[in-house]
Amino acid sequence: MLRAISNATSALLAQQQKLDVTAHNIANLNTTGFKKKELLFRDLIYQEIAGRGRAVVPTAENQKPVSSGTGVAMLAIRPDLSDGNYLETGRELDLAISGPGYFRVILPDGSEAYTRAGDFRKDSEGFLVTAQGYQLPLQQLPAEEHSLKITADGYVTAITAGGEIVDLGRLELAYFDNPAGLLNLGQNLFASSPASGPARIAPPQERTVIRQGYLENANVELSAEMTSLLTSQRNFALMSRSLRTFDEMMDIANNMRR
Repeated sequence: MLRAISNATSALLAQQQKLDVTAHNIANLNTTGFKKKELLFRDLIYQEIAGRGRAVVPTAENQKPVSSGTGVAMLAIRPDLSDGNYLETGRELDLAISGPGYFRVILPDGSEAYTRAGDFRKDSEGFLVTAQGYQLPLQQLPAEEHSLKITADGYVTAITAGGEIVDLGRLELAYFDNPAGLLNLGQNLFASSPASGPARIAPPQERTVIRQGYLENANVELSAEMTSLLTSQRNFALMSRSLRTFDEMMDIANNMRR
């Protein structure tokens, strides 16, 4: 009976975590470059309750030991790194990555962070920055009025009002052996970690294309998330009823002793 209560309690905690992850995905439905999260479960350790040579609950000579699980717990929260849908904005500073790779940005302490959100803008000094003001490692844009051209393989040029073409270099992206291991910093930013491995800096590779005038939407499917939310709520309610049933059974057992 006590093991049943423990198992049901662990299931309640696991479903609560599942609800939190699903709600987080739904909340970021309109977040540019957001990657939805998936919660993975694992079963807890098994306890042997009947085995050969045990005096309390013995088993026959040729019978394998009888064991029982002790519940469920969260294994990991894994990001789904598939591309989201692409929204055409027509704005020349909006960029989207099709395929693997991350934009590089410089944090105030000089370290690098990485993002899939390409809603960039120009700061007062003429540098490309993120919505939070973090600078991209790219040359300064011309002071005079110009249009910006970024090719699919990352070459950046500015065409001034007088027709002059200014080469601003090539936009290099960051690649990781295990991008699922990146450390989430919030604000659509990530940092490398021992799990992700160090960043490999390179121009857009053969499976990667930069799309100017587009933004990558979150890869969240509302219908799938709502289905997951309802399933988790039903599971949570079922485990709550199980706990009430166990409580009633223990109450009956206690009254019988009286």
